[in-house]
Amino acid sequence: MVIRNRQLSRRGLLGGAFGLAGAGLLTACGDGGGGGNGTSGGNESEPPEDQGSPEEGKLVVWGGVAPEDGPQALVDAFTAKYPKIEVEYVRYVNNDEGNLKLDTALQGGVPIDIFFSYSTPHIVRRSGAGLALDLTELAGQDDLTKELVQGEPVSTKVDGKLFSIPTTYFPNFAVINEDAINKAGIEIPYDWTIEDYHQVALALKGEGFHVGAYNVPRHAATGLGGDYLYKEGGLESNFDHPLFRKRLEDTLAWEDDGSILTQEQMTAEGMSGYMQNHFLGGTYGMQLDGTIAMRYVKNLDEYPHDFRTTFRPYPMLGNGEPYINPGVRGDDVQIAAKSQYQAAAWTFVKFWIDEGAPIISESGKVSPAQFAAGPGNADLNAALFGPNADDLFDVEAFEKTFYTDTPPLSVKTITTAYNEISSIKSQAEGEIRLRTLSIDDGLARMKEEADAAIAKASE
Repeated sequence: MVIRNRQLSRRGLLGGAFGLAGAGLLTACGDGGGGGNGTSGGNESEPPEDQGSPEEGKLVVWGGVAPEDGPQALVDAFTAKYPKIEVEYVRYVNNDEGNLKLDTALQGGVPIDIFFSYSTPHIVRRSGAGLALDLTELAGQDDLTKELVQGEPVSTKVDGKLFSIPTTYFPNFAVINEDAINKAGIEIPYDWTIEDYHQVALALKGEGFHVGAYNVPRHAATGLGGDYLYKEGGLESNFDHPLFRKRLEDTLAWEDDGSILTQEQMTAEGMSGYMQNHFLGGTYGMQLDGTIAMRYVKNLDEYPHDFRTTFRPYPMLGNGEPYINPGVRGDDVQIAAKSQYQAAAWTFVKFWIDEGAPIISESGKVSPAQFAAGPGNADLNAALFGPNADDLFDVEAFEKTFYTDTPPLSVKTITTAYNEISSIKSQAEGEIRLRTLSIDDGLARMKEEADAAIAKASE
């Protein structure tokens, strides 16, 4: 990838809260097949003039959370504080169709100033294609965000640069039907393993659930961390590591013994992306998820159920083995490279992660700052769990599960051909689960195609 320095202009970028002395950077890169590793073309247009400032502007914000679940209240609070900055919030659905709609809008003439990217592939693709502003220098000059660019990485970067600001602290953990495990006499420790998780799933299956659990823990991500797709240095893929084979073997075995749903069941019934429907509907008694689950568990109008939900940490590979939580700092917010109100946009981003964070928590979001404050936050708990907290949630188990630095969250520092590799992996794993491709052949194909993608992107 060729990174070209491009000057941002006008008053909002020359001082004050934006503080760049005219040295802002925009990144312009070729699409590179979606992986953000192409080469810039020679016909770059000049960046737009910044017509705003830290105190005034007109912003269009695209996000995946419904306005009534917190974003509109946050926008209203922001407007009350900054009456000269007009904000319009546009909801897009965070699925394949919705993300394509956002990508098309960013590339076309639709005015968008701020947008949210909810996974690494989206961050990498949009950043690498020159659709997002490079925030590295901005973040380094603000107390709210400087930890993102100083010291060890704590969130996703693209080619060593920061194009997005994570707004949530999102560890993964087990979400469990407490009534079911109590009825079965199952006691789950807080230091359990993947095999323990399997045994609990089998026991839940025996209690009358269609299957015991929704998903299998991610062995490689848990054992190797955020860059688990790559060997050290990022010049070769890691699909020959035994943890990839172990998860595939476990997946097929667990499908066969009824611990988890089969790929055929998930595809036929359209279950992918709708875990909450089937957990709260009683299809299975356990899933690996995060705080977003709170939004659905407390919504008895749309998801009526009469059981209590408890929580346990993400299972480890083996007793006493160090491991990584595959969750991340997420719900990344990005400033559009074409925005004509970039100074005002930065003001809005900072409000979202600071003063606005408590407002958005009702949608199942916990900011890094809220996590750092530790357990016992009555206002946060009220927002997360709602008025029926004691009836619906084991809050004590949640706090014991959630508020810990051990294991640390996953951090991705290598993104070479990331989107291509993710697609290669997903395609092969799907075929393996459908039993149309063997594990041996699937891993060999993943390794060969991923290595080729890395080599091409590194030319």
